[in-house]
Amino acid sequence: MSGIVGLFSRPSKPVSQALLRQITDSMAFRGPDAQTCWHTPLAGLGHALLRTAPEQEQQPLTLDQWVWISADVRLDGRDELIAKLRSYYADISSQCSDASLVLRAYHAWDTACVEHLQGDFAFLIWDEGQQRLFAARDHFGVVPFFYAQVKETLVCSNTLDCVRRYPGVSDRINEQAMADQVLWGMNLDYPTTLFDDVRRLPPAHTLTWEPGVLKVRPYWQLPRVQPLTLYKRPEDYVEHFSELFEQAVSDRLRSPQVATHLSGGIDSNSIAAVAQHILQQRGQAGRLQAFTMQDRIIMPKENAYAAMVAHTMGIPLNTLDATGRYRQVPDLHPARSPVLPPGSVMGRQTITTLMRRCGDHARTVLTGFGGDSALRFGEFYHWEWWQQGLRQRWWQVQLDYFKTHGTPRVFWRRACRRSIIRNRATVPPALDHNFAARWRLKQRFAVQQADALDKISRYGMGHTAVWSNLFEMHDPGMTGLPVKPLYPFFDLRLVEFLMAIPPIPWLVDKRLLREMMYGKLPEAIRTRKKMVFEAPKDYATVMQAMLPVWIEELVRTAPGLEAYVNREQLLKILRAADSAGTEAMEATERLLGLAYWLQVSTEAKPFSEQPLTVATAPQGEHCRYVHSCSL
Repeated sequence: MSGIVGLFSRPSKPVSQALLRQITDSMAFRGPDAQTCWHTPLAGLGHALLRTAPEQEQQPLTLDQWVWISADVRLDGRDELIAKLRSYYADISSQCSDASLVLRAYHAWDTACVEHLQGDFAFLIWDEGQQRLFAARDHFGVVPFFYAQVKETLVCSNTLDCVRRYPGVSDRINEQAMADQVLWGMNLDYPTTLFDDVRRLPPAHTLTWEPGVLKVRPYWQLPRVQPLTLYKRPEDYVEHFSELFEQAVSDRLRSPQVATHLSGGIDSNSIAAVAQHILQQRGQAGRLQAFTMQDRIIMPKENAYAAMVAHTMGIPLNTLDATGRYRQVPDLHPARSPVLPPGSVMGRQTITTLMRRCGDHARTVLTGFGGDSALRFGEFYHWEWWQQGLRQRWWQVQLDYFKTHGTPRVFWRRACRRSIIRNRATVPPALDHNFAARWRLKQRFAVQQADALDKISRYGMGHTAVWSNLFEMHDPGMTGLPVKPLYPFFDLRLVEFLMAIPPIPWLVDKRLLREMMYGKLPEAIRTRKKMVFEAPKDYATVMQAMLPVWIEELVRTAPGLEAYVNREQLLKILRAADSAGTEAMEATERLLGLAYWLQVSTEAKPFSEQPLTVATAPQGEHCRYVHSCSL
């Protein structure tokens, strides 16, 4: 779980040691334990180590001096992978690091190694014998991966700033990505970023590069429909889910200290309760601490529920008071400028503060992200099944329910569900007319909005860019903090199981999770219905009150804002905030987020090729430079 970078070039332009060293050192904020480089004339790898597991070792790593790896990796199912690799490595140890296992998998199966990997990862493998780079990103895009081609050089990293600051990479904005940014607060196109010259490797894709030839290919796709998994007894569904859920949490408990989010809902609280149970079984109960946000205006009861869970589990609860965060003035001179415009200026600032508090205790933090999607009735609506010709599947689900429960059951969604989702979203007002017309923003918004239900369903977990965007926003490369969020609900084994089971009754109101947590959570939490929190009724008025404090100056001075927003119209809307609806004001805040980003993200200063003052390795040997510090 570290910073990685790779430079790859043609023989006519050898890799610059100075640039490689400078870029690697720039990632020390996310990998403070060691910054290490390795290079040949055609390839250079850099690694900034964030030690989060006992098996971790310094990288770049090699087994034979021919194939080298730099990886940001946390593997699931290590025991199963090691068992497979024993056919190739009889003496393989259970103490092998994750990066070493990926490297051994590459030696065993070449580029097909990704078919045997599960977890969160982005890695760069340079094969000196084949003069080839092989890289990959995990199934759901938990770990970022960015790259750019500059003349004869390819630069890759899990840290956007490293790629965009490479000499020759321009700051030119990708307007299509910016169109999504103002509509949704994020770029919904997998391969692009907000910068024209910088690309993203989509989740579940590999990248190969042989000098001058770059290929990007998918290696996995979450199936929309797969054969149903049917059991004879209802309790079998709960038992299998419980086994997979515990595996998902257990595989994410390898750090010396672990933080976990708590709330008033069931998702994060279930993860925390299972984590504490596992640690108690290991005799390590003191490793876990809980963190929660308190907002007495929007979520007045959430902190009390979180405290109830923490007391039941016997773990410390650290509370961040976020009450009135809409009235907070954002830092207009941050130590680290954001490389992505936040959808909500104040909300983003609060999340970063919470991550910083978690980082005071641990380097990894368990989150409940994905629980709503993983356990949602989602795309399995009867009408959608019928329209798609899946009538046999519909009858299978009904018959299974009758067999296991003795009575028929037809669960109908609320008829207004889709209309509610459509009516809540709003095209931001005050957009520049030319920009809106050029990118047909209203039509674009309508098309993307029609897919809103898929974006929040289990199918959406592997098929929309929403989640990979959220992962990128919480990654150390964006927060500037050496704290890595972990997402048990995005465990591949768990998602595939939930895609295969009958949604009725198990995914109605998260019944599967609620039954699993019987006796493990307080009943007030286990049986509590899903809560949807709205912005305070006076939100628009609060925004109006903040105009003379910081908003008006921001809107007037943000450089380049006029390319996307009509400044005067935006100020007029904000001044009349008391007459605007909450949804319209929330959409307007996305424009403020853009203005804030343009204001604080001054033009990135490119890295420069300065001569190195380190000893040179003997001729013909690989060069390796190490900066290290104690953990």
